[in-house]
Amino acid sequence: MRRNAGFLVAALLLAAAPSLDAGEEVTLKGEVVEVSCYSKQGVAKGTGAAHVRCAIDCAKQGKPLGVLTDGDGLFKFVGDYTENNNAKLIPFVGKQVEVKGALDRFTDYTSAIRPTKITVVK
Repeated sequence: MRRNAGFLVAALLLAAAPSLDAGEEVTLKGEVVEVSCYSKQGVAKGTGAAHVRCAIDCAKQGKPLGVLTDGDGLFKFVGDYTENNNAKLIPFVGKQVEVKGALDRFTDYTSAIRPTKITVVK
């Protein structure tokens, strides 16, 4: 019985999660962050103006960047914007942005976005 209850809870959580299909065109708003720093240090220490220098140094080494949204979580960047050690993304690190693009999956199967346009927002 306990095993079935756990399965039921998991199924309900999956059913309640918003459906985002790979290839779906979306617009996301949030902060551009370096993924490993954010994952290890959390929002307080791995984001914001105080962490920009470290995040840029990591990005120049080719470490993954993503957009941290308020409601939908972290979406890693994939595609053209990540080429040449994130050269097109570096100007946006630590800034609030609007990202237009197609949903995708990162190599570790986490949520990703293949951006077509990124704009700084106030």
